[in-house]
Amino acid sequence: MIVLLQVHDGHLLAKRFFNSANALSYDSIVKLATFGQDFVWKKKILDIAGNQGSVLDLACGTGILSCMLAARSRSITGIDLTIDYLRLAKKKKSDLFLANGTAELLPYRSGCFDAVVSSYLAKYIDTGMVVQECWRVLRPNGVVVFHDFTYPCGIVGSMWRIYFYILKLAGTFVRSWQAVFDGLDKLVLRTQWVKQTISALKSAGFENIKHTSLTGGTSAIVSAVKPSRS
Repeated sequence: MIVLLQVHDGHLLAKRFFNSANALSYDSIVKLATFGQDFVWKKKILDIAGNQGSVLDLACGTGILSCMLAARSRSITGIDLTIDYLRLAKKKKSDLFLANGTAELLPYRSGCFDAVVSSYLAKYIDTGMVVQECWRVLRPNGVVVFHDFTYPCGIVGSMWRIYFYILKLAGTFVRSWQAVFDGLDKLVLRTQWVKQTISALKSAGFENIKHTSLTGGTSAIVSAVKPSRS
């Protein structure tokens, strides 16, 4: 089922990037635009999350990660801002539990998930609020995993800037993705999501906090565990 909630007004940029105009092409674009690394990164999320009974996928989109999680978890719940993306996720796997809403205010009772994961969400959110919500809905020993783009240094950084220049040119032909191609690099450049997430996790009481840089520093994963004594 799909549960409809009021959309939080804090994600105006994400709503502009991801909408009904580009929902159908999302899976193809994310695969092409990351040169297939999206699958590698999501596989790493699965490896860190492990085999869990109940998993919440924040900003689940079209359900790419949710469907991968379903192969090793009993129950998958997803939440996303864009209805059209959720509809596609539901078509892929009908037994997903999906809600339209934001990660800052989760419509779930406390202590109901063994893991909370997300991919490409961290740069859009109020980090402190989302981490507190993850703490609330996780059971003791529950795992939280955040994954998103990061700005690489050195030679990879130079290649990264050239790549986004090419993407901007492509956006003039692929109009449904023009806003993303024009604005994503600026967002990645200014975000401090890794530092902010680690700090918020520490403040909330999470333990075993880990930061892993991926693919030449073009993306990263931050993970942590809610201690059993909580």
